[in-house]
Amino acid sequence: MLKDTKHNGILKRAIILSITMHCILLAVFIWNSIHQSQETNLNGVKSPIHAVMVDPRSITQKYNLRQPQQIEIDEQQAQHQVASKLQHLKKLEKQRLAVQEAANAKQRQYSAAQKKTAAKAYQASKDKVVTAKKTTVKHFSDVDALLGDLTDSKPVPKTGFLLSGDSKAKQSGVSGSEIDAYKAEINRAISNKFYDASSYIGKTCDLYIKLAPDGLLLSVTAVGGDLSLCKAATSAAKLATIPRPPTPQVYETFKNVTLRFSPQ
Repeated sequence: MLKDTKHNGILKRAIILSITMHCILLAVFIWNSIHQSQETNLNGVKSPIHAVMVDPRSITQKYNLRQPQQIEIDEQQAQHQVASKLQHLKKLEKQRLAVQEAANAKQRQYSAAQKKTAAKAYQASKDKVVTAKKTTVKHFSDVDALLGDLTDSKPVPKTGFLLSGDSKAKQSGVSGSEIDAYKAEINRAISNKFYDASSYIGKTCDLYIKLAPDGLLLSVTAVGGDLSLCKAATSAAKLATIPRPPTPQVYETFKNVTLRFSPQ
């Protein structure tokens, strides 16, 4: 019984405290509201409304002013890009030209080396030909010297020419001594190239010859006689160096004449 009374007393006090606190809070709220309302009435000023007016002409002018500037900026950027690309292309072209020049230089060096090698090879071949000619000439000179020694060491059979057509000599006004002298020179020139004359002793061969004014043998043809002797005599005449006729009259006599070759 005592416990119930005590519990009820505590509950009552809590309720009373709660009601008291609510009343205090309500009073504070009412007082605050009244105070703010008074301040508003005393000031008499309301909060301003911020507003901005827009001028279309000003915006248009700003846009028109900004438009050329932007175009100019865009053009400058485009020009800068074009200049950069051109610079890059020039650099690439310069590199290409450098590579091409290097290749051309190598090609020129290679061509020069080839020409130099070809010139050396040509000169070497030419030297070989000259050396071979000198060797051949020396060989034939040695052979001629040897044959000359052999012919000098033993009697050489005599060879003789008989000139046909004495009337031609008479018509040209050449004396017999001039004819015999030049005929002896021809005989000597051919005899120097005629070997083994002893094999043809007693045989004859008629040779038709044509001479140039300087004594050069233009042609020689066997027109009759022993075949073997004619062959040997023709070869000897082609190898012989016939001297120049002493006078034009002698040349007219021997420029085309038939000579009889007869080893004795």
